[in-house]
Amino acid sequence: MPGREQRIDRARVKANQALIRAGQELHDGRIGAGLTLREVGDAIGRSHTEVGRIEHGLAQHVPYQTLALAAAAVGLELPLRLFPAGEPIRDKGQVPLLGRLRTRLAPALGWRTEVALQIPGDLRAWDAAISGPGWLVPVDAESRLHDVQALSRRLALKRRDSGNPTVILLVADTRHNRSVLRLARADLAADFPLQGSTILSELAAGRCPPASGIVVL
Repeated sequence: MPGREQRIDRARVKANQALIRAGQELHDGRIGAGLTLREVGDAIGRSHTEVGRIEHGLAQHVPYQTLALAAAAVGLELPLRLFPAGEPIRDKGQVPLLGRLRTRLAPALGWRTEVALQIPGDLRAWDAAISGPGWLVPVDAESRLHDVQALSRRLALKRRDSGNPTVILLVADTRHNRSVLRLARADLAADFPLQGSTILSELAAGRCPPASGIVVL
């Protein structure tokens, strides 16, 4: 998973850079408030040495709560929010799941994994892509279904942004997943109209599936 491993490495670098910036801002805030390291440490229940390490960006494993308390002590606020920035790392169940689909393809068809959307700065990627003469069909693999509506919205956005009208939703064959699919059948029918058996037949024959669908393997 080179693409997603690189993303983890980038996140580690960004985290270290953020700690350095936060430390500098805490230092400036403390000086501006006329406080010593010991006074800040006493206020938040930490040693002055630890506060000094935080200010110098050396406390790489400092808890978020400690940073937030230190910020409050010097008159600052440390906000925290998360936002989408690409796909989550693949879980272990997706690897064999994708392997099962690959064995059902005609030998002449192409197969790639971790296929990025061709949009500058966009970190999203398809789990795999199947290709033939003049066509390409992306695959999104789910080893365990959770929020089907959120999944459907996410795939709809990727289909729109990537320009791929046909997508295969590959789902692991488990009791839980089949139960979820039965309950969500009406919600998924419009976006995934083709039967999984039809998709597998087309791929085994080396042809492009005529529409999106869900394959359970």
